[in-house]
Amino acid sequence: MKKSTLALFGGIAVLAACSSFKPDYTVTDASHSSRPDWIQPEQVKESDSSSNRKEYRYYIDSAENINQRLCLKSAEARATQKVASEIAQEVVSRYEERAQSDNQTALEQVKEKLEQNIQVSLHGVRVQSSYWEKRAYKQELGAPKDYTSYKCDVVVKIKKAELIQALENYKAMTVRKMQGNDKTAMAEAVNDTIRDLKRQEEE
Repeated sequence: MKKSTLALFGGIAVLAACSSFKPDYTVTDASHSSRPDWIQPEQVKESDSSSNRKEYRYYIDSAENINQRLCLKSAEARATQKVASEIAQEVVSRYEERAQSDNQTALEQVKEKLEQNIQVSLHGVRVQSSYWEKRAYKQELGAPKDYTSYKCDVVVKIKKAELIQALENYKAMTVRKMQGNDKTAMAEAVNDTIRDLKRQEEE
């Protein structure tokens, strides 16, 4: 009983701290009248209202810059980088299970090389939505100094078919050169990821 009471009060304290949080800036201009729901990663698909969105995967990232154009470009570049990074992580997680390797350094090297290979083969990444706001940071609100900057969020999308093709290219160019258990484990990991992408297309 005592533990549950302490946990309850602890949760209330966290909520209170979150609700009392105040930003150290004011928004002076924005691309939308209100922040769109899709800037939350779990709602990123809501940026696309088209009927064929199940054919795509969506990635979002953000950036800050005193220049609006550079801010948007930086957010787009980060979101695009996520495409290769996240699909590579899916493959490596499956590979790790099959290879039964606990050598994290080697796994990181595998992921890095895989990510680079996928990045080279990726085509068809395009911007789906973007949102920016101009922020006036104020020292009186807690900022280290008074200054103006842009905060940008950009969603990019890519067809799952393009991801499948990038993985097929990786399998043809790189996996075939591997040997032994590593080759078997990676081939199975790539094939499983491809099957998963195809299944998602049909849902």
